Amino acid sequence: MVSYLSYLKKFCKSTPLAEKVSHKSEFHVILFLDLCRIHGGTGRERKTGAIEEGSSAMAMLEDYRSALRAGQRAYRACVARGQSPYLAVLDDILVNVNIVAQEPLGLVEIPAESIVGTKTSGRHTAFAPNFMPLLEPDTEFAGKWSNLCDAHLDEGIHTPIIAYEFLNKFYVQEGNKRVSVLKYFDAVRIAGTVTRLIPERNDSLENRIYYEFLDFYKLSKVNDVHFSRLGGYAKLQTLVCKASGESWTDDDRLSFSSFYTMFRQQFLCLLYTSDAGDDGE
Repeated sequence: MVSYLSYLKKFCKSTPLAEKVSHKSEFHVILFLDLCRIHGGTGRERKTGAIEEGSSAMAMLEDYRSALRAGQRAYRACVARGQSPYLAVLDDILVNVNIVAQEPLGLVEIPAESIVGTKTSGRHTAFAPNFMPLLEPDTEFAGKWSNLCDAHLDEGIHTPIIAYEFLNKFYVQEGNKRVSVLKYFDAVRIAGTVTRLIPERNDSLENRIYYEFLDFYKLSKVNDVHFSRLGGYAKLQTLVCKASGESWTDDDRLSFSSFYTMFRQQFLCLLYTSDAGDDGE
């Protein structure tokens, strides 16, 4: 198993941040387009062929059927593992948790992979854990999902979702279908108005790491790096050449985002190569 932090150290040493990351906007636009290609292209590039060839309504319904199949696969996989085949519900998770503070974070660019559930149980059975739909194509729900898909392809989804953050995972209060459509089109980040729920301190490893993250977030406003061991965020602060307690600038965040995207791509390629090698042995 490749150590995420140790690989980051090697990456930093071999590729200094100042040399690898440009502050020019053109660089970030190019990087974004490259990331879109890695994730299969933008929605319009990947999925509009049917629209040009036939009825828009038929094309949108086909998108829904495709998303439904992805949801059904995730459903079956969870059942096979003995896990819930539906979205996690934050209200259920918080039943025995003492929340000591609620912190409005304002508008946040949420990593799509960190959106893991819904705030209440009202609609959680309509989605698999990957946010793909589970209701049949002849339902009102499917029609609304398809209309939202059509709107996304025409002009994009601009209305932020409303979500709660707990332990650096996000749960949707309003906008589940928006998240579903955007995840279907492989969105990397989703805009949302977020309220953070801070649990009481305890001695669990997860809680202690989360409190380290809170200190790191106050300085950086970076929310897409996760660690499974204590001390990771302090080491990361050092790796990006920031002193302990030193706040990040907007330029720092932009540079790190670009750098982290490149690093993550290389790390995942290394990880997949390593896994493939293990399978072949």
